[in-house]
Amino acid sequence: MKCPHCKKEIDNDPSRWLDIPELKISVEIEVHDKNKSWDDLKLSDREKELLTYDQCIKIANIPKYAKILKMDGSSSSDDFFIQQPFDLNRKNNYVAWFFAGSDYAYLNCYWDSDGSNSTLGVRFVKKLKVKRK
Repeated sequence: MKCPHCKKEIDNDPSRWLDIPELKISVEIEVHDKNKSWDDLKLSDREKELLTYDQCIKIANIPKYAKILKMDGSSSSDDFFIQQPFDLNRKNNYVAWFFAGSDYAYLNCYWDSDGSNSTLGVRFVKKLKVKRK
């Protein structure tokens, strides 16, 4: 399946996604496209496919998921863009991202959309498909 915005192939390999039934979502395990900006990745068109700040907080506080997604401070090179929670910031072209260091986690909502760094990438989320009985 191809992304309707960037036309890149979307990897639906189940081994690359982590199901989080408590939140009814499935999250990409690996952060990818590092060192590219929000603008480079055209994420404005795909913002709804990113984790929310609330989802990040909940996942980071559930150890079994935080560990698999490296949101537990075990990696300082797996930061990722998230949905901007503030309309004012979005209006002023600021984007948001999640970071977890060895002794703290951080949500930055004041990042320039054309900014990038070697540890910052993207991790998409999708609704968890409920298996009907």
